[in-house]
Amino acid sequence: MTKIILHLGAHRTASTHVQGVLAKNQALLAAAGIGAPCQEDIKTALTKPINVFPAPAQAGYALLLKRSGCEGRKTVVISDENLLGFLNNIFSHGEFYPDTAHNMAELKAFLPVSPAKIVIAIRPYASFFASAYGRWLAPKRMVLPRAVLSELVLGVARGWPDVLVEVAAAFPESELRISEYSPDPRFGHSQLKAILGPLADDLVFNPDFRWNRSMSARQTMLFEQALAEGEFEKAEDIRTWKRFKQPPLLEGFWDDPTLSALKARYAADKAAILRRFPAFVMANRFERQDAG
Repeated sequence: MTKIILHLGAHRTASTHVQGVLAKNQALLAAAGIGAPCQEDIKTALTKPINVFPAPAQAGYALLLKRSGCEGRKTVVISDENLLGFLNNIFSHGEFYPDTAHNMAELKAFLPVSPAKIVIAIRPYASFFASAYGRWLAPKRMVLPRAVLSELVLGVARGWPDVLVEVAAAFPESELRISEYSPDPRFGHSQLKAILGPLADDLVFNPDFRWNRSMSARQTMLFEQALAEGEFEKAEDIRTWKRFKQPPLLEGFWDDPTLSALKARYAADKAAILRRFPAFVMANRFERQDAG
């Protein structure tokens, strides 16, 4: 029976980095008997079907293996943070992964066996919401004044403990590996190691390269201004600026009361997670930090 390893992100925790490295090392993984379907195949076979009712006839694990050419592999790594739910719910409806329980139940029905291991990272709320908002911003989406954004994120009822409990409830027999995000580029490799074990050290990738890097507070402000003025090409150019010598993500993003409240909420939720999941794996204390 094939061994399944599930990587659920979450969003803004180096998940795109993980997927990019897996994609660049397909030959090495195949030689080790490991299949790593691309996100497009996962989206078609699993992510989209679990979000519609009734599920399309052409969906499920068998379709995933067929599309990705992973039939016969001893191990299959499924990596897609959108299996948890979508970021849109936060900024459109003020909800934090409201569909996780439903999605995990639907995913379980699609899989032939429960995952042997589930890898998921969480991120402190202050940087998570700031980073996620920068990625959510796009043409035809409303720019949220910072006061409105602060009120929205502070009013979110659910949090990381709810998401993790729902994942664990859907797959009680699976090993759940939880880590705390670090902005250091090496965090992506630590996630790959959680997924693949020692084989991760053989993967070819640039440890200094980052996918979907968060915008700084200044970038986000300029991006918002360009969107509001309808200068969409300028906005996209701002998003692609390199972060060299730019200030940290949180510098100037939240006002002090919001930042303090988000930090306090995360501290309380992390304590609850540690009580519920004693094996919670804290991120390494990397020496070299970047802007996140």
